[in-house]
Amino acid sequence: MKFFYNIVVNNENIAAKLARLKLSADVATATLSDIDAMESARKLYYQETGESQEATQAKDAAFVKIDEWMTDFFDVAQIALEDKPQLLEALGVLVRS
Repeated sequence: MKFFYNIVVNNENIAAKLARLKLSADVATATLSDIDAMESARKLYYQETGESQEATQAKDAAFVKIDEWMTDFFDVAQIALEDKPQLLEALGVLVRS
């Protein structure tokens, strides 16, 4: 499409013939501008998608680290609060009574 509209803009002979079909050089220029805007938006979309995927990977890695840390924390808390199960439940660990 871009190639076609560039020909219409740059070749007066073709532009004159297409003017009968209501495709003037002005319309071609406006369409080229729209195509450039669409290409820019698409480039930005791909960039944002890549950044989003990278952020998701970083978030998932952080959740794995914190999950490992919390597992160790709950293990120590179970030992430390063995005689006070209600305090352990306050931390979110269910204790069967």
